[in-house]
Amino acid sequence: MKAIRVHEYGDESVLRYEDAPDPQPAPRRVVVKVHAASINRGDLSRRQGTYGGGLTALPFTPGWEVAGTIEALSEGAEGLAVGDRVIAQSGDGGYAEKALVHQAGVYRMPEGMSFEEGCTIPVVFLTAWFALHKLCRLQANETALIQAGGSGVGVAAIQVAKLAGARVITTAGSDDKCSRCVELGADHAINYRDKDFVQEVNRITEAAGADVVLESVGGEVFDKSVAAMGRYGRLSTVGNSSGEANSVDPRSLMFKNLSISGFYLGAEIAAGGAGPAMDEVLRLFQQGKLRTVVDRTFPLAEAAAAHRYVRERRNFGKVVLLP
Repeated sequence: MKAIRVHEYGDESVLRYEDAPDPQPAPRRVVVKVHAASINRGDLSRRQGTYGGGLTALPFTPGWEVAGTIEALSEGAEGLAVGDRVIAQSGDGGYAEKALVHQAGVYRMPEGMSFEEGCTIPVVFLTAWFALHKLCRLQANETALIQAGGSGVGVAAIQVAKLAGARVITTAGSDDKCSRCVELGADHAINYRDKDFVQEVNRITEAAGADVVLESVGGEVFDKSVAAMGRYGRLSTVGNSSGEANSVDPRSLMFKNLSISGFYLGAEIAAGGAGPAMDEVLRLFQQGKLRTVVDRTFPLAEAAAAHRYVRERRNFGKVVLLP
């Protein structure tokens, strides 16, 4: 089969389109013929060797989420059959014509959903779901500030927060992206290149601040997000696309009784907690209450160009590779 392989850490040029061995069924594992694979910001960090502060063993094939059809399965893979249309999460291996996935990470695709749409759901919608509901305990009529509304997580979080009954404020880097965030359901969208979002949040909330913040950028955006929080505010950080480190002054938390938490989907999956949440997310998709946004697709062989496109923040929503 063809796959994208990384043999050394570096820029987009290290993504090599080459032959790789076909995956073979293993206990409780499923071989999925990949029709579409989604790109996540974490894929860029893994390619650079900076993801999670550690290195991914070389060589490897990136890709955490795919959609396709089951090609083969082993004994113990219950409730699934060859030919099923599925969405699948894996530790890696998604940028390929075939992927080996644990049974626990395989879900039947809702009727009428395309493979391009299906592959974009697990990482960003589960991240938004757990961060907003489990960690931040978002309630109806609260104000949620969603940073980077045009990102995959941002697109998901705007919708998840609106379904919870929250007032949603989001940020984006262009007027066009701001308009599209409002179309998704955001009540207010702030172009952070033109306006200071802390001042805007204070204006919108009449100085009350945000009850909940979902933050994925790090650096200055993280620090300013803390400043934008109101009394008893809760912030969940789910990424660090800027690559910048932060040092939180405890006094910035104490005087408003603020809480900060981090969320990593991989830990939730390892603990077995992702399955029920994914079932609920897919039910909402089936009911038309959630939708995914596919910005554009690239052939698998052009993965380097796709990574460059994401790195330059040209996308609104998700970018997809097609084997």
